[in-house]
Amino acid sequence: MAGTPINTVPWNGHVGAVSFTFDDALANQPQNLKPMLDDLPDVHVTFFLTDMGNGLKQNAAGFAALAKAGNEIGNHTKTHAHLTGVGSDSELEEEIVKFAETIESTLAEQGADVKVTSLATPFCENNAKIKDVIAKRHFINRDCGWHGRNDWDTEPDWMSLQAKIWTRSGATVTEMLSALDTAAYIGNFEGANPWDVQVKDGSWLVVLNHGVTDDAGDDYAINPSDIKKIFEHAVENKLWVAPFGTVGAYHRAHFVVDAATSNATDDGFTVTWEIPNEHMPKSVPLRVKIDTQSVDENAVVEQAGKKIVPESDGSYIIEFMAKELKVRKPNADDVLDDSQSTLHKTTFANPAYTKYTVFDLNGVRLGGTNGWIIPASYPKGSYIIRAEAGDLPAVTRIVNK
Repeated sequence: MAGTPINTVPWNGHVGAVSFTFDDALANQPQNLKPMLDDLPDVHVTFFLTDMGNGLKQNAAGFAALAKAGNEIGNHTKTHAHLTGVGSDSELEEEIVKFAETIESTLAEQGADVKVTSLATPFCENNAKIKDVIAKRHFINRDCGWHGRNDWDTEPDWMSLQAKIWTRSGATVTEMLSALDTAAYIGNFEGANPWDVQVKDGSWLVVLNHGVTDDAGDDYAINPSDIKKIFEHAVENKLWVAPFGTVGAYHRAHFVVDAATSNATDDGFTVTWEIPNEHMPKSVPLRVKIDTQSVDENAVVEQAGKKIVPESDGSYIIEFMAKELKVRKPNADDVLDDSQSTLHKTTFANPAYTKYTVFDLNGVRLGGTNGWIIPASYPKGSYIIRAEAGDLPAVTRIVNK
């Protein structure tokens, strides 16, 4: 069997995605965002830390608490230097590679198990040499841009992802709310700037923020009440509001998995793929559609010997970092009960299914049964039950007694 039997569901099943990023390790970020994020369970963001002004050291406890709550901690370099002006390779590695290790060890002292996998270049200054150093320790980097949107099927430069910048003088709250509409591709965009709608059918919007404070004199800061309004609007639009590294890993993985081909086995097929960057997060869950029907209507999906139960929409949540997946026909050891499968729950609860027939594993008809229950008179062992109901598709499964 050849082909691409796996297709990743765009943006984890949402209409689009948005990642809010906050730079510079400022004290007002944990102070004003932690209580807000605690009240918004569907919102997780990214903090790019630097030790400029001792920001990391002074605010380590606050960022450790944010990390424990599911927010991402990224790297914004040691001193927030103009990287294009850094002369030697060793200085660049000190700013980028070694500082990632410093972030992890500093937050570990505060009880947070952090793995730094993403970076944001200070001043968005970047070039080929800098990208090479970033890639030694990170799988993705955030720069700047006009619209900050990424299309699902267009692979970006992973070491130069664009972001929409917030400043008081450069953007209004209304404009940011509109940006969330265009990311979800909802609303009337006739009067919008062309860069706001050049990506259609749902996209990934990356937003670059700094301080979170009511200080009107800080042009880079946003009022806490305004960022809260923006967070809530993203949720209202049913966007996937997730950290930069989380969405970036999902997006990058999709280009790999969706291009993977299958290899036939005696009872189905396997799909294998390679990890595109060794610094990807430890776990990258993907929501995917899999061609299981070509194997069997009750085909089993496995990774590392563990069965994966389909979601209510028929998709599967697989682990990209496992690097392989197997689809096979069910056997006598596969016991699917109503606590494991949404499909079987639906079938069992569907009153239209009134005819149930028991077969042995060789397909010999043994008699009828009441639902998925094996009659008490039958000896211990494995049986096949077939449920039928008029024009509805028949459903079979193996049951152990």
